[in-house]
Amino acid sequence: MKTILTAAVITIFSATLLSGQIPTLLMPGFQPFNSGPYLTPTSSPTTSMWVNWNTAVPESSRVAYGSSQLEDTVWLSEVTTYHHVRLADLRPGHWYYYRIIPDGDIRTFRTFPLDQDSFDFVIYGDTRSDSAAHQAVVDRILECSPRFVINTGDLVKSGASTPDWVTFFNTTDELLASTVYMPVPGNHENPYWQYDTLFSLPDAEYFYSVNFANIHMIFLDTQHEMRGAQGDWLRNDLIKADDDPLIDWIFVIFHRPPYSAGSHGSQKDVRDAWCSLFEKYGVDMVFSGHDHHYERMTPINNVIYMIIGGGGAPLYEVGRSEWTAFAQSIHHLCRIKIMRNKLALETITAEGQIIDSLRLEK
Repeated sequence: MKTILTAAVITIFSATLLSGQIPTLLMPGFQPFNSGPYLTPTSSPTTSMWVNWNTAVPESSRVAYGSSQLEDTVWLSEVTTYHHVRLADLRPGHWYYYRIIPDGDIRTFRTFPLDQDSFDFVIYGDTRSDSAAHQAVVDRILECSPRFVINTGDLVKSGASTPDWVTFFNTTDELLASTVYMPVPGNHENPYWQYDTLFSLPDAEYFYSVNFANIHMIFLDTQHEMRGAQGDWLRNDLIKADDDPLIDWIFVIFHRPPYSAGSHGSQKDVRDAWCSLFEKYGVDMVFSGHDHHYERMTPINNVIYMIIGGGGAPLYEVGRSEWTAFAQSIHHLCRIKIMRNKLALETITAEGQIIDSLRLEK
């Protein structure tokens, strides 16, 4: 049966495209929904921050904020269901209060510092499918009080499913409202426009980089073309980071792993596209997901590869390979502490058990 678009529908379709919104009339699998606020970094997170949230009906975007009280307001008059407000002219390393107007709770966040002697952050991923397991990992992350959180992809089971995204944001509500969140797309985010619409991120958004004090973090996209524009951007970004005397550590995050003893196995297209660049330009550690287990590799050409894929997805069996240093099929997170030229990593289960640790010194 053919679908006939009336003039009114065509007008709605054109107007929504011009406003940057996907018309839900023509996309019945994904509908607007309500969520609490969630923080993502801008391209200059020392002096600005993205505050994001979603509403089931179109509204204007208003955020009150300030360092001691809510003395400033940003108001974007255009109505939308996907809200992204950039708070600018902030001070590096400072706490701020904020509130979504008219009836949001008062929340806090802290801008990234220009420099810091010691700090912690958390990496986890593959958070789809089992919301109870995901919640247990999130509760453990909250106990760690990290400066920021990284997700290695597959946030939801289906990127086109409204209920999946509602469950994700309900599970992470307390964490994302006050802790900066930095994801990469996984294969389950397909068809990807929902992910792209929900998260405001730096640079090209699917691939971007962020500094925090003396670490440089590169976020890549294994679901689309890995060479071409992304490959050129990666090379230039690595050259810049490798030459920066203020950067002591370079970390790379993406979804599909170049090395794995799990069920998906090593993704050789990823390895061929990027690993020689990691080796050439001094990358210290690479974090992936996709296989639902934990695995730490012995250094491969001076780069340590890790799979952190136990954030809530159904667990996969993990075998052994010539490069496997430690592996276990269990829900988990990785907490990393940076102390200038020293790194301390602990892999923690949802129940709080430390199953693996690593110490590095530059």
